[in-house]
Amino acid sequence: MPSKLDPHVATIEDWLAVEPQLTALAIAGRLSKKHPEQFGTKQHSIVQRLLRALRKKAAGKLFAHEPPGAATTAAPLPGPVDGSGYQWPDPPTAPPVERASKPASLNQSAEVGSAAPTAPSG
Repeated sequence: MPSKLDPHVATIEDWLAVEPQLTALAIAGRLSKKHPEQFGTKQHSIVQRLLRALRKKAAGKLFAHEPPGAATTAAPLPGPVDGSGYQWPDPPTAPPVERASKPASLNQSAEVGSAAPTAPSG
Protein backbone atom coordinates (compact mmCIF):
# COMPACT_ATOMS: atom_id res chain seq x y z
CA MET A 1 0.00 0.00 0.00
CA PRO A 2 1.54 3.33 -0.99
CA SER A 3 2.27 5.84 1.70
CA LYS A 4 1.35 9.49 1.76
CA LEU A 5 5.08 10.11 2.28
CA ASP A 6 6.27 8.30 -0.86
CA PRO A 7 6.48 11.46 -3.04
CA HIS A 8 8.42 13.24 -0.27
CA VAL A 9 11.00 10.59 0.64
CA ALA A 10 13.74 12.21 -1.47
CA THR A 11 13.12 15.58 0.21
CA ILE A 12 13.23 13.99 3.66
CA GLU A 13 16.46 12.17 2.80
CA ASP A 14 17.98 15.50 1.69
CA TRP A 15 16.98 17.10 5.00
CA LEU A 16 18.51 14.20 6.91
CA ALA A 17 21.74 14.41 4.91
CA VAL A 18 22.16 18.02 6.07
CA GLU A 19 20.74 17.54 9.59
CA PRO A 20 20.91 13.86 10.64
CA GLN A 21 19.62 14.64 14.12
CA LEU A 22 16.18 15.73 12.82
CA THR A 23 13.27 14.17 14.68
CA ALA A 24 10.07 12.83 13.18
CA LEU A 25 8.15 15.70 14.77
CA ALA A 26 10.46 18.27 13.14
CA ILE A 27 10.09 16.57 9.75
CA ALA A 28 6.30 16.45 10.13
CA GLY A 29 6.38 20.16 10.96
CA ARG A 30 8.41 20.95 7.85
CA LEU A 31 6.08 18.89 5.69
CA SER A 32 3.03 20.62 7.15
CA LYS A 33 4.56 24.03 6.29
CA LYS A 34 5.26 22.96 2.70
CA HIS A 35 2.02 21.01 2.20
CA PRO A 36 -0.54 22.13 4.81
CA GLU A 37 -3.36 20.44 2.92
CA GLN A 38 -1.64 17.03 3.21
CA PHE A 39 0.29 17.09 6.46
CA GLY A 40 -0.06 18.09 10.07
CA THR A 41 1.37 16.92 13.35
CA LYS A 42 -1.10 14.02 13.28
CA GLN A 43 1.11 12.40 10.62
CA HIS A 44 3.92 12.19 13.18
CA SER A 45 3.61 8.40 13.53
CA ILE A 46 3.95 7.66 9.80
CA VAL A 47 6.94 10.01 9.61
CA GLN A 48 8.39 8.21 12.63
CA ARG A 49 8.07 4.82 10.89
CA LEU A 50 9.67 6.20 7.70
CA LEU A 51 12.50 7.81 9.69
CA ARG A 52 13.21 4.54 11.49
CA ALA A 53 13.37 2.69 8.15
CA LEU A 54 15.60 5.36 6.55
CA ARG A 55 18.05 5.30 9.47
CA LYS A 56 18.17 1.50 9.44
CA LYS A 57 18.85 1.56 5.68
CA ALA A 58 21.61 4.20 6.13
CA ALA A 59 23.24 2.15 8.89
CA GLY A 60 23.15 -0.95 6.68
CA LYS A 61 24.89 0.94 3.89
CA LEU A 62 27.54 2.22 6.29
CA PHE A 63 28.40 -1.26 7.53
CA ALA A 64 28.22 -2.77 4.03
CA HIS A 65 30.92 -0.38 2.74
CA GLU A 66 33.43 -1.00 5.55
CA PRO A 67 35.99 -3.73 4.92
CA PRO A 68 35.61 -6.71 7.26
CA GLY A 69 37.27 -6.11 10.60
CA ALA A 70 38.03 -2.43 9.87
CA ALA A 71 36.25 -1.22 12.97
CA THR A 72 37.83 -3.76 15.32
CA THR A 73 41.39 -4.11 14.01
CA ALA A 74 43.80 -1.21 14.34
CA ALA A 75 47.14 -1.02 12.59
CA PRO A 76 50.03 -1.87 14.92
CA LEU A 77 52.03 1.09 16.11
CA PRO A 78 55.78 1.13 15.54
CA GLY A 79 57.97 0.73 18.61
CA PRO A 80 58.79 -1.80 21.30
CA VAL A 81 56.63 -4.89 21.44
CA ASP A 82 55.91 -4.59 25.16
CA GLY A 83 54.49 -1.10 24.69
CA SER A 84 56.64 0.50 27.37
CA GLY A 85 58.30 2.92 24.97
CA TYR A 86 61.67 2.35 26.67
CA GLN A 87 64.32 2.10 23.95
CA TRP A 88 67.57 1.78 25.91
CA PRO A 89 69.21 -1.29 27.46
CA ASP A 90 67.38 -2.77 30.40
CA PRO A 91 68.33 -1.10 33.70
CA PRO A 92 70.01 -3.21 36.36
CA THR A 93 67.52 -4.78 38.71
CA ALA A 94 67.73 -4.53 42.48
CA PRO A 95 67.09 -7.53 44.71
CA PRO A 96 63.48 -7.87 45.82
CA VAL A 97 62.55 -5.81 48.86
CA GLU A 98 61.83 -7.79 52.02
CA ARG A 99 58.43 -7.04 53.46
CA ALA A 100 57.57 -6.98 57.12
CA SER A 101 55.12 -9.63 58.21
CA LYS A 102 52.06 -8.82 60.28
CA PRO A 103 52.74 -8.69 64.04
CA ALA A 104 51.78 -11.82 65.99
CA SER A 105 49.89 -9.72 68.55
CA LEU A 106 48.97 -6.13 69.12
CA ASN A 107 51.82 -5.53 71.59
CA GLN A 108 54.56 -6.88 69.36
CA SER A 109 55.72 -5.58 66.02
CA ALA A 110 58.13 -7.25 63.68
CA GLU A 111 60.86 -5.32 61.91
CA VAL A 112 62.99 -6.75 59.19
CA GLY A 113 66.65 -6.83 60.12
CA SER A 114 66.10 -5.94 63.79
CA ALA A 115 66.48 -8.50 66.58
CA ALA A 116 65.56 -6.12 69.39
CA PRO A 117 61.93 -6.03 70.44
CA THR A 118 60.19 -2.69 70.30
CA ALA A 119 58.35 -1.03 73.14
CA PRO A 120 54.58 -1.16 72.95
CA SER A 121 53.01 2.13 72.01
CA GLY A 122 50.06 3.25 73.92
